[in-house]
Amino acid sequence: MRFYPLHFLLPRRVVFIGMCLLSASSAAAELTVVTENLPPLNFEVNGVATGYSTDVLEAVLKKANIKATISVLPWARAYQMALTQPNTLLFSTTRTPEREDLFEWIGPISSRQIYLYKLKNRRDIEVKSIADSTKYKVGLVREMASTKDFLKESAIPEEAVDFAPTAESNIKKFLLGRTDLIVSQDWGMAFQMKSLHRYPSELQPVLLLDGKSSYYFAMNKQSDPALIQKIRASFEKVQQSGLLENLRSKYMR
Repeated sequence: MRFYPLHFLLPRRVVFIGMCLLSASSAAAELTVVTENLPPLNFEVNGVATGYSTDVLEAVLKKANIKATISVLPWARAYQMALTQPNTLLFSTTRTPEREDLFEWIGPISSRQIYLYKLKNRRDIEVKSIADSTKYKVGLVREMASTKDFLKESAIPEEAVDFAPTAESNIKKFLLGRTDLIVSQDWGMAFQMKSLHRYPSELQPVLLLDGKSSYYFAMNKQSDPALIQKIRASFEKVQQSGLLENLRSKYMR
């Protein structure tokens, strides 16, 4: 008796359909994209991701002919997904020496300026150096690069820190008086204040913490090299098109 391989016993149409379904499944799982609420770079409106960096990424993926859904999550959760799951892209991510070997970097998307703020009417708060901030309650967002940098530079005691899951919740607590100082990007802080129907002029930047870093798209190190290269090449084309400058005018000025 002759034994035939299983695929010879199956109708060809069935085998073809199975191959198509497998191919479709692989394509659907090609790229996972995660971000956080960090306006005006990336934020959610009526359940849809938008913002400067979101628009840049969507243009990059369109040019690369890659389809992906953007999930807006708390930063710590999004960051952990990008660290542990291949073919996952995280944005907007600050490129720091500590993170350099953790991700594949695509960008830069935008420059980044981080300040320590107080409310202008808080005349009882005086900060001339980062060491002075340890006298007050400081609002920080968990797992953000600005938070890690501030904790490292200030050596602030744990009891003087109030952690928040998102930039929005951090600012709300600050405005309610639950914290005395807050660490934030300049244009991000202005955008949040306007969104809350408050005036940016109510704030006073007391100390520039970082003006040298930039934001990037960060991909898991175990991602498909061909996928990384495809997104990187597409980003370079979008960057050369002048779109980034046009979007800065839309969101940041």
